Amino acid sequence: MMRATWIHFSKAQLLIALAACGLAAPACVSVNIGPKGNQKANDVEFKEPSAPYDELDKTAADSAWQNKNNGNTISYYSSCKDPADAPIDAVMRDLFSELRELRTIQTGNVIYNGREGQDTEVEGRLDGVPTRIRAVVFKKNDCTYTISYIGVPKSFEEDRARFNEFLGNFRAP
Repeated sequence: MMRATWIHFSKAQLLIALAACGLAAPACVSVNIGPKGNQKANDVEFKEPSAPYDELDKTAADSAWQNKNNGNTISYYSSCKDPADAPIDAVMRDLFSELRELRTIQTGNVIYNGREGQDTEVEGRLDGVPTRIRAVVFKKNDCTYTISYIGVPKSFEEDRARFNEFLGNFRAP
């Protein structure tokens, strides 16, 4: 079933979907140099993005959804009780490490879910494909959360409101 879904996407859209699944995980996993022990967060509350978004299966993210029309992807990833416990700026740097010709559009500290976090939007190239990413990273109760929105620049604005709605409804315990 998943294979049939991918066939309908362009190469650029496929790369974006793979980036969403792959970029969310390295933000926390690649900095985990300590002993095993990190785990996913429990009791996270959110409202899934509405149609035309469909949930993706088998991703490194806790949950991920993709717009079937343009390939834009919304996801969140959690890492709890991680012995390495990387600082937020290191998680953010790692998240964007695969992008070439990286250009920061906006970045800043925010209060999100009652904690200080970082909200950053960048543009660059992933395997030669123009890519835009907005990510919010924050820590709460022994967990690091990475919430991301990934798409190609030409369709990024189409789903910005859906991502903002997702951010507004996301609650970490």
